[in-house]
Amino acid sequence: MKAKISLAAIVLAGFILFAACGTTSGGGSSTTSSSASSAAYNTGQVVGQSLLGIYQQYKSSGKIDLTNPTTLLQLMALSTQVETVKQNSKNPTFYGQFSQGMILGSQNKVSNSNVGGVVNALTGLNLSGITSGGGVPAANTTNVVNGLTTILNLFGK
Repeated sequence: MKAKISLAAIVLAGFILFAACGTTSGGGSSTTSSSASSAAYNTGQVVGQSLLGIYQQYKSSGKIDLTNPTTLLQLMALSTQVETVKQNSKNPTFYGQFSQGMILGSQNKVSNSNVGGVVNALTGLNLSGITSGGGVPAANTTNVVNGLTTILNLFGK
């Protein structure tokens, strides 16, 4: 069990690192624009995959289990990406690339028709303080569960 969780953590860390490396921009304007689009798409994929993982756990257990190690890993991935989304959601280039990545990463649970609602709910989430060992801080629990429930309800049945 620990080996599976550790492997999942390593894979997830790799996705996060890959997306984070793409968020740095060079000095040239054409390089910066290209890097931003790629980083936005990668960020969207990580967010979409994390949301899909939480959705699958939610469908199997009937609740958002904030004590489940896999859910915590998904939340950690979201927490590292949500700040990027908050800072760039008004940028049309970022938003378009991010949305495409999120749709792909979520295996179409996020769609063109619900992407706006998902982004709005994501930017309202307070995911600060989430750790693999300690979970979700008590002060954030209600906000996290309500925000995730809103997003998962957008996915439909």
